[in-house]
Amino acid sequence: MYTCDNCFSDKELKAYIQSSGVRGDCDICNSSNVYRIDLIELLDFFQELIDNFRRTENGQLLKSKIQESWSFFSSHDNASKILNFVIKKVNTEIESATDLVDYTEDIIANYSYWDTLKDKVKWKRRFLSDLEIIQELGWDGFFNTQFELSPEDKLYRARVHHQSGMSAYAPENMLCPEPSKASGGRANPSGIPFLYLSDKEDTVLYEVRASYLDEISIGEFHLKEELDKVKIVDFTEDTVLFQPGRITNTIKSRLLREKISRDLSKPMRRYDSEIEYIPTQFICEYIKVYTGANGIRFSSSLDPEGNNLVIFDQSIMQCSNVIVKKVNYLDLSAIEIKIASR
Repeated sequence: MYTCDNCFSDKELKAYIQSSGVRGDCDICNSSNVYRIDLIELLDFFQELIDNFRRTENGQLLKSKIQESWSFFSSHDNASKILNFVIKKVNTEIESATDLVDYTEDIIANYSYWDTLKDKVKWKRRFLSDLEIIQELGWDGFFNTQFELSPEDKLYRARVHHQSGMSAYAPENMLCPEPSKASGGRANPSGIPFLYLSDKEDTVLYEVRASYLDEISIGEFHLKEELDKVKIVDFTEDTVLFQPGRITNTIKSRLLREKISRDLSKPMRRYDSEIEYIPTQFICEYIKVYTGANGIRFSSSLDPEGNNLVIFDQSIMQCSNVIVKKVNYLDLSAIEIKIASR
């Protein structure tokens, strides 16, 4: 049975089919004159993939479980046809694409340890906590999803003015507070300031909880020219599943980063304790030490269109320009802020 690049959404598998396939008609989605390959050529990959699932009464449909995290197939119909074909050809207890499944216990134990670790660092042991266990779980290799920040990239930071009519803050005043005044944040512990930035100008208004008629200085930041590029661990990127030979680690990495990303993005309420910050402070320190990365990027929970970046060492960044803007419209029902230059 032949499948084509239109049957999948995974960009790596689509590229593989386009490079190694031949033109013809697809037996799965009925596309004509497309790049296609015999599904038999993908059996080793699907054996490796399906080995990461087990049947369970309280699970999800196999096709839905795969699509939930990976959007691997281009449609559920294609997923059913392909999985039902390959399942008959590989060694597995799973019988069809609609069997109820969950991940293997090994995978669940790996990403679930984040919840165990959070409890330990908050309430039991804060320093040098469980590093050996983390290494055994392979977490040091799970933060390789990175991108390069270059001097051409624009990032933003905002400060709300404490009175009307103020001039824009000076660029040096848009940086982190000095260590003695740095309070603990989602990523940084008290006394160790990190630079919190966003990749969209509007996003910083959400992040500082700007209110109607607030006047705000917005600084534009760039990586210093002499540094060329630096590595940032990316919690926003969709990891591709088609990575033959390392699928289990790919799944573990993706599921763990999703759990951590949710905690990084979670907005803090005024009455929340700083203790809630400790687990994400711990993992940022771990990333800083064990990956050599210069920061992290994660989704903003307050602005669905924007991402936040945390730079571990603000000396690599420079604030090139600061402007003042005023919030002149606030739609609370849509959680939307619109601004106009003053």
